Amino acid sequence: MKFAVVLAVAVLALPGCGKKPEATPATAEQKPGEAPAENVTGQVNAFLTGQLRIFIREKGRMPESFAELARVRLDSVPRPPEGKKWVIDTATKEVKAAAAQ
Repeated sequence: MKFAVVLAVAVLALPGCGKKPEATPATAEQKPGEAPAENVTGQVNAFLTGQLRIFIREKGRMPESFAELARVRLDSVPRPPEGKKWVIDTATKEVKAAAAQ
């Protein structure tokens, strides 16, 4: 009887085994050029956003940083507007020129 209970519990627990936890996006607390940020205020760059979406489609994930996006998808990185830096907004899947901190 005990064996049957243990076996039943084990069988019920097995479907959850082996699942990989979903990756959590980086928070807005980031170092310049490091992890993507969410809900970024800034001007959207259409070209870089297009390259980001190609990266996501090909890799099936967001890049870990703007530097990774640039390394994989760009021959050269366009200069951001004065006083700004390129930042990935994970909420909208866009690249924006945001205020440099």
